[in-house]
Amino acid sequence: MRILVLAADADRLESALSAGGGDVTVKSHSGEAEHLLLCERFDVIVFHPRSDDPYFLTRMLRDYPGRALVVWLRSSSSPRVSELLDAGADEVLDGTMDDHELLARVRNAARHGRRPASHTLEIGDLRIVSPSGKASWRGELLPLTRRERGVLLALAEAAGETVPREVIYRKVWGYSMVRGDRSVDVNVKRLRDKLEQAEVELRVRTSPGVGYRLIIQITKPAETPVAIL
Repeated sequence: MRILVLAADADRLESALSAGGGDVTVKSHSGEAEHLLLCERFDVIVFHPRSDDPYFLTRMLRDYPGRALVVWLRSSSSPRVSELLDAGADEVLDGTMDDHELLARVRNAARHGRRPASHTLEIGDLRIVSPSGKASWRGELLPLTRRERGVLLALAEAAGETVPREVIYRKVWGYSMVRGDRSVDVNVKRLRDKLEQAEVELRVRTSPGVGYRLIIQITKPAETPVAIL
């Protein structure tokens, strides 16, 4: 179980969670924690609410719906616990709990953490169900692999804007792209080939030196296809 702890004084937490077999990484600033979340996968995020960043929990709920979110309070406070649970936290820990209880509560949060919310993205005749990424065109399921579905979703979410290769890689593979890695380009080529074979009005355009963008084309009678994205 990989655990990211965001707290200025996290020695006790780190010791308790590590003793239970957790792979614990500690950061003291929210900016550092969020940068790390872009590059690496964690099962649980434990954090102390900070007055200088009151929207951290809100951002975590929005951007990382598949992670268990656990709040660490140095002292017990029933009103504060109720407030945090109502706001969406999966668990609230405090300094009165012994190490065994801290570990047990974090493990329980990891087991029962929220499932990624399902939502549907529709652009013209393209329909993508997230987080599975299953895509269909005019009701027909597109025969794409998991990686190809991820690339298509990343491009569709950008609504016609160019998405840098590095951003696509982080969204689909889950960590930072190594210099020279061609995985994005390979999967874009495969995606293009399958879209052409399926005869759908989707095109992936290259922005040289930057990345890719998705174009949905509608062919009008006696007119040249026009991009609507």
